Amino acid sequence: MSAFEEIKSLLHRSLDGAESFGADVLFEFGNDGAILVQGRGSQISLTESRGQADCEIIMSAAVFRRIMAGEINETTAFMEGEMRIVGDIALATKVSNLIRMGAVA
Repeated sequence: MSAFEEIKSLLHRSLDGAESFGADVLFEFGNDGAILVQGRGSQISLTESRGQADCEIIMSAAVFRRIMAGEINETTAFMEGEMRIVGDIALATKVSNLIRMGAVA
């Protein structure tokens, strides 16, 4: 399984059954691809696209996997320039918390 496929699978598992959060968030992984998390409807959906979003979280697939493995936290990745956020930072934090809770469950 490629790094991108692994991330997509992890996001699906983590957000499965989560409540909608009223916004769209784009995870941008550069050449590895992008995943748009659509949280406006009654259910959260994921698509492989670079559509319009209220917040864009930009990092490499390797950094995302390190965050999910607990090797680095989001704040450290952001402060060290390994992750950028464009748009609503509070929304990025909310989605990150949803993903973390789902990954632990």
